[in-house]
Amino acid sequence: MTRKIVLGVSLCIASAAHADKALDSLSITSFDPSSPVTPISSVQGEGIKVGEGTVLHPVVGFETGFVSNVFYDEDAKPAGIMRLLAQIGTSSLGGMRLNPNAPGDNQADETEIDKGSFQYLANVRLAYDQPLSGDDTVMKTGGLGVGARFRGMVNPQNKLSFGFDENFLRSIRAANFETAGNENRDINTLRLTFLLHPQGRSLSGYLYLQNTIDVFENNGDNIYPDRMDSRAGVHVTWQWLPKTQIFGDVSQGFVGGLGNGVAAAAKADSYPLIARAGIATLLTVKTEFRASAGYTNGFYSGGPSFSSPWIETNLRYNYSPLGRVGIGYEFIHEDSVNANFYRDHIIRGVIQQLFVPFAVMVEPEIHFRRYEGVQLMGESSSTRDDVIVQVVGGIHYTFRNWIEATLDYKFSTVQTDFTYVERTGSTVDLNYVRHELLAGLRVAM
Repeated sequence: MTRKIVLGVSLCIASAAHADKALDSLSITSFDPSSPVTPISSVQGEGIKVGEGTVLHPVVGFETGFVSNVFYDEDAKPAGIMRLLAQIGTSSLGGMRLNPNAPGDNQADETEIDKGSFQYLANVRLAYDQPLSGDDTVMKTGGLGVGARFRGMVNPQNKLSFGFDENFLRSIRAANFETAGNENRDINTLRLTFLLHPQGRSLSGYLYLQNTIDVFENNGDNIYPDRMDSRAGVHVTWQWLPKTQIFGDVSQGFVGGLGNGVAAAAKADSYPLIARAGIATLLTVKTEFRASAGYTNGFYSGGPSFSSPWIETNLRYNYSPLGRVGIGYEFIHEDSVNANFYRDHIIRGVIQQLFVPFAVMVEPEIHFRRYEGVQLMGESSSTRDDVIVQVVGGIHYTFRNWIEATLDYKFSTVQTDFTYVERTGSTVDLNYVRHELLAGLRVAM
């Protein structure tokens, strides 16, 4: 009888752990119709073996649906949309183990497997959008989105390790909340990490270097500045209790215009500093809490700058092995392409629920955003205050491990009293409401 009871408890623990991993694998970006080249991790086939220990995992998909406001404009132009998806990837280890920022205690898993001297993950994602409309201007907004990622870690089991993460994105959509119209962008981010994580010690940490290059492809009029954003920092973690970590992070950055364009030359350089400390813990068996706070300063060379607190909190409640809810708050400052910077109060919620074989996810959020040093006709203007509301949600139905049907929806709106006058003399109203609805099918081979 005792063995039966122990076996039953073990099965329950294993089932709960499996459910937690399934929930953790859900990403809201995979439900977001505006993120067509997000990695597809929900389906995986047997793959195609191309070498000793190397297997390629292709995924293809098709989506179709409706966009109510193609140009993020007050005068909304609707269109149908047809999207083709393709992804191919390979790896030697799960992505969580390649991410030093991943929350949770995975030490037991890490010590059970000989990971070798080099672990990696690589994938390429393509998404071709074809608008369906009788309007030629709308039809020209389609195109090929590209995502590519290569990340890895050298000597993951040693006290000293080296990690890298190279991520490229070609976006054929306007950047949310900052640019209007069809502004294709190429964004490349490289992050290097030097880790110190001695086995059995409560203290660990890493140094990191990060560089982002953000280029607008259709920038002949020099409306928006191409930018380079570099940052160096140090992160220290103290495992205070079995389920409680205390951490600190200090980083110094540089942001400036890239190239010889008029917009890039007019972009004020900045040297943003962020110093913060935080905690990640379990309040109860089902309640997770993470918070950090600190100080940030923009150190802009011209125009307005900021000197402010930096705050981030997140509370998550696992109400069942197959469901959780969460809420978070952020108070941040970020460099902007159409201003010196913007300040953001963000309130974000999330609901995740598995009704096997269904997965349901909803994430509503609201931003109270202020832009400072708005650029108009090459001149720095006044502030701009926006209220941004967004809801992303969807239902994914997994027929088998290798085939999945999806239904995704996104609502977004920007409400502002900020207007400006174009060279033609007409007044531009920046308020808009946008709905996106896509249904599709993904197949892994």
